[in-house]
Amino acid sequence: MKKVMVRAWEIARQGQAKFGGKVKEYFAQALKMAWAETRKVVINTTHGSRKHKSWVARITGKDARFGFAREFVDPVSSCSWDGKEFELNNGIYEVCDGGERKYIKVVNGQIINLRKSEVAA
Repeated sequence: MKKVMVRAWEIARQGQAKFGGKVKEYFAQALKMAWAETRKVVINTTHGSRKHKSWVARITGKDARFGFAREFVDPVSSCSWDGKEFELNNGIYEVCDGGERKYIKVVNGQIINLRKSEVAA
């Protein structure tokens, strides 16, 4: 809790430095942003190969052609020997790790594994 408050004041000070005004005017929004940062989940995947890429996509709905409408998530970091690192917020995601696919749901920093039928519902 203390880390969230300290981070919120840091964000509020950055807003004040950039836009002017008083720091406390930015605190409410900064607190929301600080809480959002704590709910992020980091997922690591292998780098994949030419045939089997590694990627993560947020599922946004249904699609006639692919089954699910997706928005692909950009990796935070990528190394040829270490793989890729993704930061995820709350939502439902499809994770392809070197050709092996799975579905997950991120809720308040927790990862819940899902079946394809549960995602479709």
